[in-house]
Amino acid sequence: MSGIMSLRWESLRSEDVGAWAALVDAAEIVDKTGERYDAGDLAEQLGDSLVDVEGGTRAVWDGDVLVAVGLLRCGPSGDPSHRMFFEGVAHPAYRRRGVGRELTRWALQTAPRLSEARYPGRPVELHVDVSERNPGKAALFEHEGYTPQRWFFVMRRDLADDVPDVAIPEGIRVTGFDFAYDAEARDVRNESFADNWGSARQTEESWRQGYTGTRSFRPDLSFLAIADAQVAAILLTHYFEADTVATGHREAWISTIGTLRAWRKRGVAGALMRATLTEAKTQGFSRVMLVVDTDNPTGALSLYRAAGFVEEHKHSRYVREF
Repeated sequence: MSGIMSLRWESLRSEDVGAWAALVDAAEIVDKTGERYDAGDLAEQLGDSLVDVEGGTRAVWDGDVLVAVGLLRCGPSGDPSHRMFFEGVAHPAYRRRGVGRELTRWALQTAPRLSEARYPGRPVELHVDVSERNPGKAALFEHEGYTPQRWFFVMRRDLADDVPDVAIPEGIRVTGFDFAYDAEARDVRNESFADNWGSARQTEESWRQGYTGTRSFRPDLSFLAIADAQVAAILLTHYFEADTVATGHREAWISTIGTLRAWRKRGVAGALMRATLTEAKTQGFSRVMLVVDTDNPTGALSLYRAAGFVEEHKHSRYVREF
């Protein structure tokens, strides 16, 4: 503990995002999760209204070197419970020295207080994603009372292969994302994800901050399915330049696919998928990535496999209830 306490623990500041990005890069060399963020991406996270920067972040410094970061993000809703998310990263050279354990315990102590301030009296769940490539992290969270409750595949579709034709269902018009439909797109997302495990309704603010208002959002790679002048399905895509800088590959990330119940099982999502794959290939992207719940109730995993996606690795969602 003496070695841990000699480190400096404080809240993150806006000027720390460059050091934070360097820490993420150092961790990714070992963890190989496929996710990287640059300083601009991380600055957006700090600016998220669901993050209490002063009370809900921790930066751990060894002199002028940032060696670990913890961040708590509140959910956009407290109904039926408030689902919070904890993101933690420690430099590989500082692992197994108690830093991660102290960050984890800080999150457990802090989350109920932040939740009570935002959604008084609501039950709290603290969620964290753990890659199968990081068994030490899984052991840490299990020791602190978290249990794995869901599993997700990270899937990849290489664009060197041809994109097969997919018929557009009768009554549907596929069009590029138009911000005139932004509010409708959010409604489609909320309705189509209502039965998905761990999903919360997105507010206008959380939708803007996490979906279509971020610097990574690519409307030119995102598509809408329109039926009778209304949005029936959506596909949203993001691009993180930090991945290209690190790997030399341009990866498009499909973040959201949602179809209204009345239009499911008709090939609408497949038509949107083809539009995105085709456009990404035209623009010179190397591959398209996505994450899917292995128990998704809408049959999404079968859709993605049919479109040529393959499983790259898996991560678990660990949950601690209060």
